[in-house]
Amino acid sequence: MSDINPKGLVPAIEYNGKAMYESLILCELFEDEFPSFGPSIFPAAPIDRAYVRLWTDHVAKQIVPGFFRVLMAQEQEKQEAYLEEYYKSIRTLCTEVKGPYFFGEQFTLVDIALAPWVVRDYLLRDHRGYDREAVGNGWKEYA
Repeated sequence: MSDINPKGLVPAIEYNGKAMYESLILCELFEDEFPSFGPSIFPAAPIDRAYVRLWTDHVAKQIVPGFFRVLMAQEQEKQEAYLEEYYKSIRTLCTEVKGPYFFGEQFTLVDIALAPWVVRDYLLRDHRGYDREAVGNGWKEYA
């Protein structure tokens, strides 16, 4: 695997002689390479596609690191502080959720980026006091 992904992680593929890895990058590659397969994970309008990329970036740079900060913190004070930061990053996302998916009826890359962390949130619930209802802003319904 390390010959495809220097980090030795999956997913990783070799495609047209090039090593490709990172799940969100692969999602975009598949979207571009196989446009006839649907449904699309991006809206049709370029501005809406950019909007989805912007919020996917929020998930990758705010929500995912926040999840790990909460999980890894050993001191009670830090756990509580990081949990509040995590809630804030989720609340920020929730202000943009159209429902039932991020972009409304269309399941997009934002939902894909967020899904692994939603299904793992039981770790924070069981070990760090996380509560979907405490997030507010419709998070429990969206998640």
